[in-house]
Amino acid sequence: QLKTIQNALVGDLKRFQFEGREIALIPTCGFFITMNPGYAGRVELPDNLKAMFRPVTMIVPNLQQICEIMLYSEGFETARVLARKMVVLYKLAKEQCSKQPHYDFGLRALKSVLVMAGGLKRDPTNSGLGEESVLMRALRDMNVPKFIFEDVPLFKGLIDDLFPGLTVARVQQPELLK
Repeated sequence: QLKTIQNALVGDLKRFQFEGREIALIPTCGFFITMNPGYAGRVELPDNLKAMFRPVTMIVPNLQQICEIMLYSEGFETARVLARKMVVLYKLAKEQCSKQPHYDFGLRALKSVLVMAGGLKRDPTNSGLGEESVLMRALRDMNVPKFIFEDVPLFKGLIDDLFPGLTVARVQQPELLK
């Protein structure tokens, strides 16, 4: 497939046959391959294909720094301390909770919690809560519904360890109780 497109590019064609169909060639097209060979079941790219591509190395994102910056941007003044607690919580939860396919302790999940925490912080009904309480509520309310029954006490215990002495009521939604 790559060779077919390359030949069309070299021939400066406007249209070419690709897998039995005639298609237009956009001369600025590019090929990109994402590889994660360290994951189970993944294999390295064969050498003949490696020769056709330029490698770009990616690194693991600095979750604590990302959390800290997002917390600052959401208006948290103690962002550095809170970011550390978030990252530690997610690291411990990933290590200690059971392995479930729907569990996500990565950047996407952290970002969702941070956005919710910012919304809670700006909500006038939470004006009496401190920043730790707001973040703890967001962490609890965004994560506990995802856990299987056996992992809930473990996660709540981790939150209690990282936010000692804090008890924040769950968000009440009276319209759902009707």
